[in-house]
Amino acid sequence: MLRQAARRLELPRASDAEPRKCVPSVVVGVVGMGHVPGIEKNWTTDLNIQEIMTVPPPSASGRVSRLAVKAAALGLLGYGLYWTGRRAVSLLLALPAARHCLQRLSDAWPQK
Repeated sequence: MLRQAARRLELPRASDAEPRKCVPSVVVGVVGMGHVPGIEKNWTTDLNIQEIMTVPPPSASGRVSRLAVKAAALGLLGYGLYWTGRRAVSLLLALPAARHCLQRLSDAWPQK
């Protein structure tokens, strides 16, 4: 893409007899230091940009590891919610008002 942007620009001619005039373009590209050797090496070669821009599909091991990480994260989240909920319910049931309400409910519930 840098090379495309750095092409010389041809000015329009007033007539066919007039010679073609070209204006060099000035392009500033900000790239990472690790990309400079590859850009310099491939500056004169014709590369298929579509081939470079495509992302290959993930490998089977990549899909499995991503699934394992998701399952572990969901498992930890579920366990944390379970533990927090269990602790909150036990604290709530330890309150005297909750005990009183439960006692009244059990008294009002028909016995078999």
